[in-house]
Amino acid sequence: MVRMELNVEAMYKEMQQARDQVTSGLNDVGAMKQTVGTLQTYFTDNMNKSDTVVAFNAHTIVDKSLATGQVLVFSNPLFNIGEAYDSGAGIFTAPVSGVYFFSAHFCLYASRSWRYAFMKENDVVVVKGSNYDGNDHVCETASAVVLLLQNERLWIECQSGSTDDLFYSNSNRRSSFSGALLHRVNGYP
Repeated sequence: MVRMELNVEAMYKEMQQARDQVTSGLNDVGAMKQTVGTLQTYFTDNMNKSDTVVAFNAHTIVDKSLATGQVLVFSNPLFNIGEAYDSGAGIFTAPVSGVYFFSAHFCLYASRSWRYAFMKENDVVVVKGSNYDGNDHVCETASAVVLLLQNERLWIECQSGSTDDLFYSNSNRRSSFSGALLHRVNGYP
């Protein structure tokens, strides 16, 4: 009988050890599940914020005498990463919501003046300017940092038309339009 008690006692201790190991293993599994969940959230969030590269630089103005309200078209892209700039229409369409930087460089003949605006959807004027020099050919640069929502468009529009050729170009001067995504914005507004 004593021998049976020792046997039951030993079995009881072994069962307790086995139970403790199972409990410890379950705790480890729970911790691993939590780690996996955290990693899934991290990767999902970062995939949504992945580096999206959008950038273009185009030159060669198609129509050098513009009507009021006409879009200025730069037909020759040096590069168009993300294919967001339409060189046939002169319009940039945001592939993702984000903060973008745009810059335009205009070179005009002497004694020519023009007014322009960077425009976005719903006739929102982003930046306005004018250019004139009575004595010499002149170049001017305009730039803007703009928040665009996905599929929102931006373009340069002539604000005062002219029947004269406005834009001057040679080996030292060339008008251009460029833009780039600075930072992707998720969930705005």
